[in-house]
Amino acid sequence: MTEEKKRISRERVIEHFQKMIRLRTVSHQDGSLTDQAVFRRFRDLLRELYPAVFAAAQAWEIGAYGFLIQIPGKSSAAPSVLMAHMDVVDADEKTWSVPPFDAVLQDGRIYGRGTLDTKCTLCAIMEAAEYNLNRGFVPEQDIYLSFGGEEEVSGKTCAEIVSFLAEQGIRPGFVLDEGGAVIPEGMPGYRGQAAMIGIAEKGVANYRLSIADGSGGHASVPPRHTVAGRLAKAAVRLEQYRFPARLSTAVRTMFEELSHVVPGYEKPLFRHPRLAWPAIASAAAVLGSTFNAMVRTTTAVTLMQGGTSYNVLPERCEIGVNARLVEGDTVQSVAETLRKVGKDPALQVDVISGSDPTPVSDINCEAWRKLCKVIRSVWKDIPAAPYQMNGGTDGRFFAKITPYVYRFTPMVMSREDRAKVHGTDESIEVSALMKMVTFYVRLTEEL
Repeated sequence: MTEEKKRISRERVIEHFQKMIRLRTVSHQDGSLTDQAVFRRFRDLLRELYPAVFAAAQAWEIGAYGFLIQIPGKSSAAPSVLMAHMDVVDADEKTWSVPPFDAVLQDGRIYGRGTLDTKCTLCAIMEAAEYNLNRGFVPEQDIYLSFGGEEEVSGKTCAEIVSFLAEQGIRPGFVLDEGGAVIPEGMPGYRGQAAMIGIAEKGVANYRLSIADGSGGHASVPPRHTVAGRLAKAAVRLEQYRFPARLSTAVRTMFEELSHVVPGYEKPLFRHPRLAWPAIASAAAVLGSTFNAMVRTTTAVTLMQGGTSYNVLPERCEIGVNARLVEGDTVQSVAETLRKVGKDPALQVDVISGSDPTPVSDINCEAWRKLCKVIRSVWKDIPAAPYQMNGGTDGRFFAKITPYVYRFTPMVMSREDRAKVHGTDESIEVSALMKMVTFYVRLTEEL
C-alpha cells in the first residue's frame, strides 16, 4: 500500500465527491419515474472508488435501492450503523447559477444537488472507512454503512434494511443518521455555537380532505355555497387553528441539557422547563416557525384539486394536508381534529400515509457520551444538545431495533446553508466536507 493512499487527500475527496454529485440519483413519489439504472451506477461507483472497503467488507443490495455494507470489527456484540441516503430531490436548472448536477467547484465551494442532503455525509463516511482500512485500523465493533435510495419520498428502502438486520438478530449499539448540525447562531436563550443532535422525530402524516355533493351543474346558476367554497372555508379554519403546545420529552431534555451553558439568570428556566412551561409555550408562538413547530403539531395545506372547467360546478373537491405530529398526538387523533376543525358535516378525511412520533433515544449511555466526545474534539468543546427534529429521516426505522438512534450532520450550517437544502444553488464548502471526513475517522475510533 502506497503512503499516498494511507492519507486523506483533499484533491481525491473532491474528485470522488464530484463524481457522486454528477450521478442524477433523483427519487420520485411515482416510482416508475425513478431511474433505477443510475442508482446501480452509483453503487458501482462506490465499489470503484473505495477498493479497500469492498475488499474487507461484505455488501448487500437490498430492495431496489438499498445498499448495506458490513465492515468487520473485533466484536459483533454491539455493532454501529452510519447512515446516509443516495437519493436527492430534483432541481430546476433555470433557477440555478450553475448546472445543478455538474458539481462545479467555485470559490472553495462545490455546487450541486445533494451536496448538503446528504451525499456529503455518504462521501465522508466512505472516505473515512477507506482511510481507516488502508492504515490497518480495525474497529472494536462491526460497523454497518446503511445507504438508502428513497429517503426523499419516504420510501421503504430503509425499512427493508432494518428488517434484514432484525432477521439476522442484529441490535445496533449506536446509529447515526442525518439531522441537526453545528448551528452558529444558537437558539432562544442560548446564543453560542451548539451541536444539535436529534434524539426524536415528530410523526408525519398525509391526509386527503374532500367534500362531494354530487350535484355539479352550470356555473351560471350557482348555489349559495359551492363544494369548492365550502372546502376553501375548511382550509382557512385549519390554517387558523393552532394545536395545543406540549412539552415533549425531547424538548424537555434539550432545555435541561442546555441549562449547563446558558447565562445564570436563565438557568432556572432551563433546569425546570415543566415549571416554566407556560412562559415557554407563550414564547414559542412569537419566536419563529422552527421553535413553534418543536412544541406543537403543525399542518400545512399542500395540494388542491377541483373542477376542470370554468363554467362547470365541480361535484367534488379535495385538498392535501401534511401534518407533523408532536409527542402525544397520533395519526388517528390528528385525523379526528381535522374533521372537527373543518366544521362541515360533509367533510371526508382520509389518511393517505403516516407514522406516529418516534421513541426518544437514550442519552444516559455510553453511545451518547462517545458521540458528544467526538463532537467536542472536532469543534473545540462546544456544547452538544439533544433536540426533537421537525422533519423526518430514515433513522426513524432503526428505532424499532435499538434505542440508540441519533441524528446529526457533522458540519457547521448557518441559516443560509440550511435554506439551500432542497433549494437553489445548494453547495458545501470544501473545508466543511474535509472536516466531516475527520469527524467520521474519529467517531469510528471511539465506537
